[in-house]
Amino acid sequence: MSARVSLLAISFAIVLLPWLLWRLRAVRRVAPLAVVQILVGVALGPSGLGRLAPDLHAALFTRPVLAALDGVASLGVLLYVLVTGLHLDVALLRRDGRRLGGVALGSVAAPLLLGGLAGWWMLHAMPGAVGPAGGGPTFVASVAICIAVTALPVLAAVLQELGLLATRLGQTALALAALNDAALWVMLALLLTVAGSHGAGGLAGLAAAGLWLGLLLLAGRPLLGRLRDVGERARLVIGVSLAIASAGVSEALGTGYLIGAFAAGIAIPAAWRTALLGRLELVTATVLLPFFFMATGLRALIEPGSASFLALLAIAVAATVAGKLAGTALPARRLGFTLAESLSLGAMMQTKGLMEVVVLAVLHDAGLIGGQIFSAMVAMAVVCTVITAPAVRLCRHLEAGRPARPPDGERIAAEGRRAD
Repeated sequence: MSARVSLLAISFAIVLLPWLLWRLRAVRRVAPLAVVQILVGVALGPSGLGRLAPDLHAALFTRPVLAALDGVASLGVLLYVLVTGLHLDVALLRRDGRRLGGVALGSVAAPLLLGGLAGWWMLHAMPGAVGPAGGGPTFVASVAICIAVTALPVLAAVLQELGLLATRLGQTALALAALNDAALWVMLALLLTVAGSHGAGGLAGLAAAGLWLGLLLLAGRPLLGRLRDVGERARLVIGVSLAIASAGVSEALGTGYLIGAFAAGIAIPAAWRTALLGRLELVTATVLLPFFFMATGLRALIEPGSASFLALLAIAVAATVAGKLAGTALPARRLGFTLAESLSLGAMMQTKGLMEVVVLAVLHDAGLIGGQIFSAMVAMAVVCTVITAPAVRLCRHLEAGRPARPPDGERIAAEGRRAD
């Protein structure tokens, strides 16, 4: 079988198969498309096809095919991170940060703390989990960041499926996820800079990365905003080119190319976002990202019969669920949300989706985490994302038997009138 035929056969499977499976109502009700894509990628990798038909797996995934897959995967994840940045509105982040500051802080700090404790345990109990470039503190920080991830785009899909996207609760969850995402990329940039350099070199790299981000926001954003007569096609070319250039600068500075793509997404003005998202988001999520999940699946080795793998998975899931639930629900309760709403927000923050896989790939490529913990965390991303919708439904059932309250939409309107 030629490399081109192998590549086309794999491409056909990883683009079409997840979508066909997700179209089944039973699957769609339980798992977002991103989870199905992750599972298909793992199934076609050494954990599935590699075990069931090793000769076929070896014939399909030759060196030229792997190189081609990696190239498409890198482009797909770059565009996805750009889309994630486009979803974040800096002005709204400032407003939501003031309104939901305590809840946002808790939803990040609590899982970070528990993730750090989990990382410390892994460091001492399973030294092999540490990557070749990971020391004690950087490994612990890597695990903590993985535990703290919440995936904004996947959460939006879950809320849409639950019918909560336009409600006060759903909008609050999206605002919290956006604040979580912003904090995540800042922490990831700091970690990669510190891990990649030492002493004054690390500080210089961090300062240069901060200067580049400031230049994008303070100069690039206003400059793009003045281009009012530019058509949608030109905006697409300029926006994607900016993301690629920013990714290159960020990679050269040692903070990783995805940090630069995310920064470019934030820097693109709001007037451009609808056009860019309309042209990029669907193609990226359904056509390009499956190649990234395929590349991830080729590196993940799911070992359900391994005691150490199951221990890593159990600790990661427990730290995520406890940290996100307590860190979100307790401050939300103090803010005036009901118990059921507070618990629902905590359950929504469990959503990991493909953002977790992106972060894991970055940390694994940087040598900060080893293959076993990479695989366990991929499984954790699937578990936590799959339990999100059932957990929210369970929390919403707690409202049964309570005194009737105005629907979320009416409360939004009422709060808006009071604010006016």
